[in-house]
Amino acid sequence: METLRTDLVVVGGGAAGLLAAVAARRLGHDVLVVEASPLVGGSTAVDGGRVWLPANHLMEKSGVGDSTVEAAEYLDAILGEPTEASSAERRAAYVETAPMLAHWLTSSKLALTVDSSAADVYRQAPGAKPSGRVLYSQPFDRRSLGEWATALRSTTPVESRGWRARRNHASRDGGALVAALLHRAVGNGVELWLDAQVTDLVPDGDGIGGVVVRRQVHGTETEAGITVLARAGVLLATGGFEGNQELREEYLPLPTDATWSAAPLPGDGAMISLGAAHGAATAAMDEAWWTPVLLADGVAHPVDAERAHPHSMIVDQTGSRFFDESAPADEAGRLLYERSHGVRAIPSYLIVDNRYRRAYPLGPWEAGSYPRSAIDSGDLVKASGLPELAQALGIDRAGLLGTDVRFNGFARKGRDQDFERGERLATASGGRRRNPSLGKVDKPPFWAVPVYPGDRGTKGGLLVDADARVLRPDGDPIPGLYACGGTAASMMGRTSPAPGAALGEALIGAFRAVLRLTEADPD
Repeated sequence: METLRTDLVVVGGGAAGLLAAVAARRLGHDVLVVEASPLVGGSTAVDGGRVWLPANHLMEKSGVGDSTVEAAEYLDAILGEPTEASSAERRAAYVETAPMLAHWLTSSKLALTVDSSAADVYRQAPGAKPSGRVLYSQPFDRRSLGEWATALRSTTPVESRGWRARRNHASRDGGALVAALLHRAVGNGVELWLDAQVTDLVPDGDGIGGVVVRRQVHGTETEAGITVLARAGVLLATGGFEGNQELREEYLPLPTDATWSAAPLPGDGAMISLGAAHGAATAAMDEAWWTPVLLADGVAHPVDAERAHPHSMIVDQTGSRFFDESAPADEAGRLLYERSHGVRAIPSYLIVDNRYRRAYPLGPWEAGSYPRSAIDSGDLVKASGLPELAQALGIDRAGLLGTDVRFNGFARKGRDQDFERGERLATASGGRRRNPSLGKVDKPPFWAVPVYPGDRGTKGGLLVDADARVLRPDGDPIPGLYACGGTAASMMGRTSPAPGAALGEALIGAFRAVLRLTEADPD
């Protein structure tokens, strides 16, 4: 078997892996990025690309003040007591590194913009901010990548949700961030292997000294095993296990199904399993970035904004409401599981009236559209009245009718006395509080979709410390082994602080790993 040597091996060519490669290369290290697919960019390239970086320097321009103290206060308020994966040290590292990373990105000529529409999820928590902490990349011209432009993962899934870059060859949002990082990686001499699968880690004393890679030879069907020794370390920067049905059934709450995952590129958990096989501890394996989803043609679509629109409600199979439908995604997804412990609630049903269907999109279906194929398949159910809808869904008729009467009474008064729906979204208007989430469900025909406890990715993974070093069960780090992104156990516990938190964790983990391995480098 051929043996090669480098300073740092990064497993995974997504945003976090590319960021680590650029940062390490700028510090003088030789870097090899090993990507299993034929394309660069990972899930970030086909997603919104927003990143939560509190106390960033761009907030001043947007007129919102912030500090690491306030960010730490907010995290502690929503995360609660520290845990194995969500240690005080990891939380402190996040808020201390976020402004450093924002500065580093902009000094590296990555054009970032504040997403003024993105607020912290728990707006009433201490230290929360109404805007400023969420950043995204400005458009990037893919043509500057030259021959590497064809290796950048397509942004089609994002463009299909309305963020189309038209015909100007520009990537936007997540694609722009990845394109800019790829441009800097290639320009700085980072070596990238595509269609290359890491099959094992190479032990080095009590640590890890490299990887074994299976790679196609000269574009042929022939595969060769190559040992790559890494003097400074190995960083695992791949995805979670949301696409692995076997691991889902072993670790996540039941029932579970890989088709319920709305992750842009569902991971197989291979690097998590590989790290565990070499003595790494795992944590948070029963958690995910939960979000209720509907299924259309077997594809999961999050129902986030859809749940908060008026003239809608979610009921279990007894026809009863059981939570604030406008709740944050993580909270709502978890509540579907909690409800199912005593009542049949998987699936539950999002029920809307015709006023809703005319005004709002629902999953992949535009407002006012009535797709016959979706109705015929049962993905979207239509009925002339609520009794007929209950019968079609197989849920309790009397329960649904009683729930609707009660809910419509709340909607008339503007206050949900059962679950305070929309109170967190309510705004002041003319001295009175207007609740934008409440509206009667009473205009036929009625529509419904089954709702499942889906996810945008798993949170469980290899246990890491504040510097992304992979830990053993006794808490000692495994020398030479680092992890970030979906491969590492998330510190976010049972919640999410804001849009872009998962990408923020991944990028900060990658950045801190590079700083740590550089410090530990004997040369």
